[in-house]
Amino acid sequence: MTKINFQNLSDEELLLKLAEGETTALDHLYLRHSGRILSYSLKRGLARERADDLLQIVFLQLYRKKHLYDPRHSALAWIYVITRSELKDYRNREIKDYSEWDDSLSQEEMKTPTIEVKEEAEALLNELKPREQEVMKLRYLDELEYNEIAEILKESESNIRQIVSRSLRLLRGLGKKS
Repeated sequence: MTKINFQNLSDEELLLKLAEGETTALDHLYLRHSGRILSYSLKRGLARERADDLLQIVFLQLYRKKHLYDPRHSALAWIYVITRSELKDYRNREIKDYSEWDDSLSQEEMKTPTIEVKEEAEALLNELKPREQEVMKLRYLDELEYNEIAEILKESESNIRQIVSRSLRLLRGLGKKS
């Protein structure tokens, strides 16, 4: 039996090895990406202790969902999808826990966008090309930084900035017409 050199494997290969039962692959993914995930969580306003908790949850989910990874997609993008999902779930749990203790929240007016605003935004986004839609969703819905989007999409950061800038100009123009 040949010994696998995990350090030389790509992220995609590590996820495939993990799915095959090689748990050492998870250790290598953790070493490579835990700093990024922690930084991502901190940039989104989590306190350090909560960001550490989220980091553990993300890698637990990577292990649990290892059989769901599709190697046709970037491993890093898949890891970020799990991270964003867990961050949203984590925040929702915090809000639920807080609202159970603070009855005054139930008396506040809801500040969520109306259906009409959501539909208008969706219609405007549909005017963009699929690549532009993807970049805009990563930037504004998932709140990723330009360098994170560039890494996920394997493009230069300046190209991502140009796509966002052009898309915003187009969307502003379309929004004024409606």
